[in-house]
Amino acid sequence: MKQIFIYSAAIAMLTSSCSLDKKPYDSLTNESIDNTPGALVALNNGNYHNLKSWVENWHRVTEYPSDNVTLSGTTTDNFFYNYNYQRIVSNDRVNSFWSTSYKIIAGTNHLINRVVEGESEMGDEIIAENLYLRSLMYFYLTNVFGKPYNQGAEVNLAVPLNLADDPFEVLPRNTVKEVYDQVEQDLLKAESLFNTFKGNVYGNVYATQALLARLYLYKGDNEKAIAYANKVLNSGKFLLLSTANYSQLSTGTPESNSESIFAIKFVKDVDYPDDGWYTIGSMYASIEGAGWGEMYASRSYLEAVRKYPEDVRYTMIDPVVANANELHAYFVDDDYKYQSVVVQKSGTDYTYQESGATKKLAKESNGAGSFEYFINKGGKTRTVLVDSKLDNRNGYLKYYITKCSGQEGQPHLWSPVISRLAEIYLIRAEAHAKLGNVEGALADVNVIRKRAGIPNAGLWTTGNLNGQSALDVVMAERQLELAWEGHRKFDLFRNGKTLDRQYPGTHISNANSFLTIEPSSENIIEYIPEQQIVLSNGVLLQNK
Repeated sequence: MKQIFIYSAAIAMLTSSCSLDKKPYDSLTNESIDNTPGALVALNNGNYHNLKSWVENWHRVTEYPSDNVTLSGTTTDNFFYNYNYQRIVSNDRVNSFWSTSYKIIAGTNHLINRVVEGESEMGDEIIAENLYLRSLMYFYLTNVFGKPYNQGAEVNLAVPLNLADDPFEVLPRNTVKEVYDQVEQDLLKAESLFNTFKGNVYGNVYATQALLARLYLYKGDNEKAIAYANKVLNSGKFLLLSTANYSQLSTGTPESNSESIFAIKFVKDVDYPDDGWYTIGSMYASIEGAGWGEMYASRSYLEAVRKYPEDVRYTMIDPVVANANELHAYFVDDDYKYQSVVVQKSGTDYTYQESGATKKLAKESNGAGSFEYFINKGGKTRTVLVDSKLDNRNGYLKYYITKCSGQEGQPHLWSPVISRLAEIYLIRAEAHAKLGNVEGALADVNVIRKRAGIPNAGLWTTGNLNGQSALDVVMAERQLELAWEGHRKFDLFRNGKTLDRQYPGTHISNANSFLTIEPSSENIIEYIPEQQIVLSNGVLLQNK
């Protein structure tokens, strides 16, 4: 057992295909250790353990560049460059994401290439799990460093495909298509090898099918996306959480979440150093004195999620109240700053004082018994959100995001979800929309909207699209449902949509700020970390 422990710990030290001295790796190639069942299990568990260090920067490079978030100040932390699209080649967050991804790939390669297929059910299961994990790494690597598939997959570069046991081999970047093809090949093989379901915190056949559905959607192979979404949906293995239990997405363990297909498990007390100050959720909220609480829900997300007061997804946002006895109508001015007027409520109306006169907020019914409100300022009609007087940081209203916090009562404990059933419905909806099956697309979207608690009047039909396409509806629902789970940036750019960040936040704090980012922009992908280019002796080519 001592040998096995040392071996597992040493594997966990691998950092990338370029940045580790060969000697420690050579010292691990002991076949007597490799072939013991206990060692295989330990090494397999080590790969899952490494996901815990991977997932923090995964979240920052996938979610911070979205239009779901607002940063309330500047920072010397390099995630600022992920957030504001001002890329730098020395971004240590991006380098860590790269190196940790390849660290996990090295661990999976070792098992995939050492375990003999067909000799035992346990061996086949280990191969399948590691094929899934390797696919997951390459899927995200190619989407972070390579352009969307439909922008020229056969010529655009992604990342190096290293499938061998030697993690030190210097390889050039493969194309986006080559990486996608390898991911597809690995996932299909994994699907055929899985023989047991160990739970949703391990690679499993349903997680494999879920990732295949997403892969095919990203590729534009909509028929296959539907086929693989159906495999998961028809399995009967997962159920959407009820509206009343929606908060369990955050507060429950992943095993207790009936719709979670694969999650990275963080254990209460064990995976919670420094009282949660350096977790994913700590940037989004300060809870019980823990957390920075400096990045908030974006104004555009708030307006969307508050259209129907019944929408349970708004419970994942916690406005920080400064004075509960004072109501404000908050709006955004032409400089993308928050402004407000004090209002008085009378029934469903709100009044405010302007130049000694009493005025009323304009309102518009949402068709389900509630209203959206507007104010005319500076010659423009502006949407307002009515709240108690809110606290702010640097003028940015504190709408804390709590979706990434609160597991088992610990302020910032969270087990990030990679795939869940709601996404599978929305994959199928998007594929239906692109194939012209509008009714099928709306039916799947409405499953998610009903679960969110939206009244029947807020459900979609072919008669109330009002000029929107079915794809528009699906995209909007994906943002509402999957916010802060690492989807939005990819969703926009792979669909040729512009990222619109014309709202308050420090992403627009200097002269070179991006209010919008086009899908054709070079900035939608990260630079290859300069450190990795140097270590490769220039074999790795830089992104433009």
